[in-house]
Amino acid sequence: MINQPISFKSFGKVLKGQMTMLYKDDQKKPAILILPGSGSLNCDGNDAKGKFQLNVYKQLAHFLASLDFVVLRYDKRGIGESEGDYFSTGMWDLVNDAKNAVRFLKEHPQVDQEKIIVLGHSEGTTLAIALNALEEIHGLILLAGAGERMEEALYRQRQLAYEALKNVKGLKGKLIRMLKIEEKNEKKANNFFNKIMQSDQEVIKVFFQKINAKWFREHLQYDVLEDLQKVHCPVLAMTGDKDFQADPEKLQILPNFIKGDLEYYVIHNMDHLLKKHEGDFNVLHMKTIYRKKGDQPLHEELCSYLQKWLVNHFKTI
Repeated sequence: MINQPISFKSFGKVLKGQMTMLYKDDQKKPAILILPGSGSLNCDGNDAKGKFQLNVYKQLAHFLASLDFVVLRYDKRGIGESEGDYFSTGMWDLVNDAKNAVRFLKEHPQVDQEKIIVLGHSEGTTLAIALNALEEIHGLILLAGAGERMEEALYRQRQLAYEALKNVKGLKGKLIRMLKIEEKNEKKANNFFNKIMQSDQEVIKVFFQKINAKWFREHLQYDVLEDLQKVHCPVLAMTGDKDFQADPEKLQILPNFIKGDLEYYVIHNMDHLLKKHEGDFNVLHMKTIYRKKGDQPLHEELCSYLQKWLVNHFKTI
């Protein structure tokens, strides 16, 4: 396996990352660009502060490269070795960075220009769909997030958290119910979104915390369903039934919008990190659960569907 450092320019910023391939030869190969989920993630899928060493994009890159694809992933703006300011980077900045990454692949001597696939995970699914409307790509892989607007996802996540809080036992649970946490938190959430939408600043402070208002605002204004109708290339979409952050039921709406060949699957016992999770998923302990997932392999069923779909559409092995 070869991991080659790369860099490309995007609107005056130099973004750096890794190009992974099985081996080097003179034959042009299909390429896959990985677009990550939200947060201060580097090209491996690890957060900038080092609290979450998840390695999910490193694992994906190595698996996909083992199928003889060239795989590109890069640090977000202002993260790792990439230039820029993370907190002032909007959704459309991320889409334009992805567009320049695709153009980097199209110009690369080892890449087949007619076989460029974009794999989006979580927020990356939205970015991939938006990118498809701006730049010609030949395949989309949407993992853990397809067809869901950010506002819908955040609302669903809050409702699951409220449900978990209602089930807390003992004195703590009684206090939660007495204090009407759900009602108060929904009011805070509405005030938060109103403040963001009324602002024209890139960065604001809410409760003394630095918030990327530009990123929130652009996501809240974006209609992913409109751009889904512009998808004519082959699509593979998968979400796990143990995914707290993305709604697997949203996959059922995709045939109403996507024009290209579509396959979609809800994977049993797969969580948002594309790993196996058996038993109940307690959203109140999500961070603790995720911290333990870094060394676990990708879900076997996910890998099986990825391999079959890629072979069927791009015939590489």
